[in-house]
Amino acid sequence: MKKAIMGMLVIGIVAGLAVAPAWSQVGFSLNAGVQTNIWDGSSFDKAVFTLDARAGIGLGRALEISPEVMAVFNYGSYFDSDVNVWLLYPGVMVNYMAGSFFFGAGAVLPISFGEGESDTGNIAPKINIGYRFGRLQVTAYMIMWTESGMDLFDVNWAGLTLGYRF
Repeated sequence: MKKAIMGMLVIGIVAGLAVAPAWSQVGFSLNAGVQTNIWDGSSFDKAVFTLDARAGIGLGRALEISPEVMAVFNYGSYFDSDVNVWLLYPGVMVNYMAGSFFFGAGAVLPISFGEGESDTGNIAPKINIGYRFGRLQVTAYMIMWTESGMDLFDVNWAGLTLGYRF
């Protein structure tokens, strides 16, 4: 199941990039940042390092579809675990561009890796807001986990990234 989902995501990204010149311009960015937890009893108490890559495919003047993949390092530290666990979040966002500002919504698929095993979570909603200045961009985001037994805003991850656009 995991391989099928990842395969579909890769095919979608490649297909989107292949036909994008017919729609508009394609941009690419590399971003580094920090992410923290937001939930009852333990918000903003730990932070982890993130790296992500995004493609921006223009859909007219004000809309952009943005396939992305983000890696979260040392995820196990949120739970005081000595296990070196990290997350991979492949996903896609739709952003509205208003001058240098942008905001959008989409979904990511959390995939955890650690101790020689991997596991896939449920698709999680993601929202973001950002600002572009020259080749640099800053983005704030929130990911809401939707695992069984959790309401939409029970377990959230918030982050801030700084990136370079090619």
